[in-house]
Amino acid sequence: MHADRPQPEAARPRRFTDPRIWLICGLVIFALLPAFSMWNWVSHHWVPLPFWDEWHTPGSQLESWYRGTLTWKEMFSQHSESRKFFPRLLYFALQYFDGWDVRHEMRVEFFLVCGFSLLLLFLLRRTRGASLVTALNGWIAMNLVCFAPVQLENFLYGIQIETFFPGFALLAAAALNLSALSYRSKTLLNLALAFIATYTFANGMLVWALAWPLPAPNDSMPLRKRYLWLALYFAAAVASVGAYFVGYHRPSYHPPFASVFSKFVDLAHYIILWSGNYFATDFVGPFVLGIVALSLFFVAAACALWTIWRGGNWRTFYPWLLLGAFAGVTVTTTALGRLGFGVDQALSNRYVAFSLFFYIALFGLCFALYCAQVRTAPPARRALFITNLAWVLGFFAALWASSYQKNLGVATEQREVRTHLLRTLEWIDPIPDNPDLKLILPFPELLRARARYLEEQHVLRLPFVHGALAAAVREAPPPTADATYGNLELAVLKDDQQLHLQGWAWLPKRKRPADCVVIGAENSAGAFKPLTVLTTGQRRPDVRAAKNSPHAYRTGFDYSVGIENLPAGEMTIKGWAIDLHAQKAWPLASAVTLPAR
Repeated sequence: MHADRPQPEAARPRRFTDPRIWLICGLVIFALLPAFSMWNWVSHHWVPLPFWDEWHTPGSQLESWYRGTLTWKEMFSQHSESRKFFPRLLYFALQYFDGWDVRHEMRVEFFLVCGFSLLLLFLLRRTRGASLVTALNGWIAMNLVCFAPVQLENFLYGIQIETFFPGFALLAAAALNLSALSYRSKTLLNLALAFIATYTFANGMLVWALAWPLPAPNDSMPLRKRYLWLALYFAAAVASVGAYFVGYHRPSYHPPFASVFSKFVDLAHYIILWSGNYFATDFVGPFVLGIVALSLFFVAAACALWTIWRGGNWRTFYPWLLLGAFAGVTVTTTALGRLGFGVDQALSNRYVAFSLFFYIALFGLCFALYCAQVRTAPPARRALFITNLAWVLGFFAALWASSYQKNLGVATEQREVRTHLLRTLEWIDPIPDNPDLKLILPFPELLRARARYLEEQHVLRLPFVHGALAAAVREAPPPTADATYGNLELAVLKDDQQLHLQGWAWLPKRKRPADCVVIGAENSAGAFKPLTVLTTGQRRPDVRAAKNSPHAYRTGFDYSVGIENLPAGEMTIKGWAIDLHAQKAWPLASAVTLPAR
């Protein structure tokens, strides 16, 4: 009868003053910081420009769809060595709502890695002997790997979602295998994950071999039925992988597979560079880091296998050994197929999407060893392990911090380049032979045809330049000595077959830099041809002082372009300052005469 009577103040649980609650909250916030930081970097550096392979997948399929020629064969067709059926379905779904904007793909890629991170927390928390605080500490270390600065370039390339998915599928299958689900459910779910991974990226086929279903300890299914479900899984694997290679052809531009025996030293060198590139900085190179990381991994894996052999719980180490095997087979296969390009090809940034799984496996094995062997060990042994682990984590933390500025600088530079290339694509109508188009796709004719068609179908919803503004820049700017709208200060042919252009452009009515600058050449007959479009943004303190406006600081342009589309003979280089909002072109002061080449 006194159950509802208020408790005395001293008897109430002190939840908000419990140090453990504050510790857990602090650990959670610290664990989420790398993800929030990565999203901040991505959202500040992304550019809605389809780039290179994206013009093939999904660009080619989108064009076929709107032409009415899309077939199932094309949906399952090869792109390099992969059959990207499920990514193509995803890209179709994303463009259906808001057109083809590659930033949607970047969002999905980011959320996929966030899902991978949550799977890691789930597995850490389920590890036998792991407390919540211990699991959160492990999650912090793993999130620093998942959202490391070196991954920023991959997060800014939406098509990289394909390289992240097989590892995500494998980890999800591992979590399912460790759950209490029925064997039938595990078989069907793992089968689905392996099938989707296979037709997402080439190394997704490994999921079949690594993610076969495992029964729960208390599973009551009769052994005969279990064998039938396992037979179904293997039959699906054989059918899926077999169908993958029907009509398969190795890309002609890829070198032949290297021999393991004759190229063993190069193979080892490639794997070391691949392993060490993740945290490489100007202070420590990838070769040294690769040797350190591989040594730590082999020691941790050997200790894990020894613990299992001594009667330890294999489930503690299962997901991390699985990821390690996936990463090892992936890098070995890649190395055998890419050694013909040279060992330095291992340093390609797109491969760090795979080395992510190697480092997660390494950190996971260390965490599992602590829970299985060290947590209940004598104080001296525990102190030795924790001290050595602290040194290793401190070393990697220093590398993480060192790579922060390096990779952020690369992302800033990449944004500037992609912004310029986006302008190049938007001006494809008035400047169809811009040499920089081949930087977007090495096949400019294909790019022009596909971009124009997808724009007509309102799939590619970029502000392409047409009409009066396009017509205006096809005419020569009138001669003027008034630098009201800017000045073309330099136009010089360089020895590397580049035309170097320098100047500034300003919109006085709007009191801000010009949106862009169109540079063209007038031949001796008086015919004018636009050559390229440049973005402003270079620092010009002299213009800021002259205009007495802080908004005039970023009015400069300084760029070199190819000379493939220059007219023959003597020419005069002139320019327009562009106001995209008003759809107006204003002449730049000065013109530079170049002699015949």
